[in-house]
Amino acid sequence: MTKVLLTLSYDGTDYAGWQRQPANCGFTVQQMLEDAIGSLLGEKVVVHGSGRTDAGVHALAQCCHFILNKPLPVEKLPQILNHHLPPTIRISRAQVVSDDFHARFSVRSKHYRYTLERNAQPSAFSGRFSWQIGEELDIAKMREAAGLLTGCHDFRNFTVSGVSARTFVREITRLEITEPLSQPCTVPWLELSRPVLIDVEGSGFLYKMVRIITARLVAVGRGQIAPHDMLGYLDGSFQLNLPPAPARGLMMVKVQY
Repeated sequence: MTKVLLTLSYDGTDYAGWQRQPANCGFTVQQMLEDAIGSLLGEKVVVHGSGRTDAGVHALAQCCHFILNKPLPVEKLPQILNHHLPPTIRISRAQVVSDDFHARFSVRSKHYRYTLERNAQPSAFSGRFSWQIGEELDIAKMREAAGLLTGCHDFRNFTVSGVSARTFVREITRLEITEPLSQPCTVPWLELSRPVLIDVEGSGFLYKMVRIITARLVAVGRGQIAPHDMLGYLDGSFQLNLPPAPARGLMMVKVQY
């Protein structure tokens, strides 16, 4: 028995998220992986992911592990499994890990990137991987608001209602807003003429937390709310309801162990 860690990327546009769902809810990335590995090994396989991405969310480097019960060359698994997977899911690396490793519980930090496009006449292809804002944003105020969210806070008001969690306290170690002069490395095939990148790193995130943070930062950039309203969201004194940013602009960039 060998525990194997896989690193993979996927275009989440046509998937109902990471986690396996009932048959009538659409295909998921976990399901496609479990079916591909199970077909190769001739047995039922359970894949454990580093986290659950929502429907439509992408990944540059998602991680997951499974138990390999057959003597197969682990270093060749990406090439072998990619033949059994659709082109929207690609495994880039396979490695043996210790028995006490867990793709989810051993995570030290995660890095997500949200991509905005300000061009009012965007590329026909960028809509799969960015939120096409199509307007100017006050980046300075967005950065001011982002600074108020950095650190350790109770983020219960940055998730959807009804979510249960042992604790709502999370630590954001980095919340950076940049305007790259060239195409961002996470989507090199796109023509993004006026992108804004929101990079978020932390020990963990609540359900839709990154998309809600993004929506509120965009609202600051549009002048709909003030930067200090982020503090009001944190303590519950400010309650303007804004829908989460669209899933298509979000990408899991890296998982750190």
